[in-house]
Amino acid sequence: MSAKFTVKNFSVVVPIHNEEEIILHSAAQIYDICKRQGLDFQLIFVENGSVDETLPLVKKFIFKKKECQVHTLDLANYGNALKKGFSISTNEIVVSFDIDYFSEDFLKEALKLKNSFSAITASKRLVKSDDGRRLIRRIATFTFVKILKVLFGTGLSDTHGMKAVRHKSIVAQIQNVVSTEDLFDTELLIRIERSGEKILEVPAIINEIRPSVSVIYKRIPRTIKSLIKLKVQLSKESLNTKSL
Repeated sequence: MSAKFTVKNFSVVVPIHNEEEIILHSAAQIYDICKRQGLDFQLIFVENGSVDETLPLVKKFIFKKKECQVHTLDLANYGNALKKGFSISTNEIVVSFDIDYFSEDFLKEALKLKNSFSAITASKRLVKSDDGRRLIRRIATFTFVKILKVLFGTGLSDTHGMKAVRHKSIVAQIQNVVSTEDLFDTELLIRIERSGEKILEVPAIINEIRPSVSVIYKRIPRTIKSLIKLKVQLSKESLNTKSL
């Protein structure tokens, strides 16, 4: 173990979908970032439902790189891709990067995470954060966080973006997670928080590599439906716990 880090090894999970334009360059950057830390690591790409050359390109990239692996899902589903990667990760701490949003500084913070914390997130809502995204996306994040606070009473200021979770916390919670799509990681963090474990937030610095490939107005109905489903599920679990 490096003297500056609190873990012996780590995993990085990267969901990928129709990323042929940037996959080779970004994958190489992420790999180099991991390599520079001097620890054993896994770099797990989870391709989900791509219809371009993403899969053959990432297979070409990982060839003869023992730390790397790629898994595939038939349907495009970001949450299921994250869940797949988190489920097969085996190292002490598991980091979630997007192919167009990753940071060596955040990785270093995750590897130095004090034992009193079970997870760390890069929050776009902290005072020292620098959110370079378009205004509409910043408004969407602000609104989403407000809804989370009302529905679930979370103390987190942001649940989307880069995060790292201890493997033992993933094992304890992942089978209970009912959300897929965009809310998988949000629910995982909420469950960790509700179990009494501590989550550290650090400022996020975002400079978009490219414009967002997702259309916000199409995500809104899906997200609302998923939030209602999660609220119902957690309420049922709370009632069941009280009745024991």
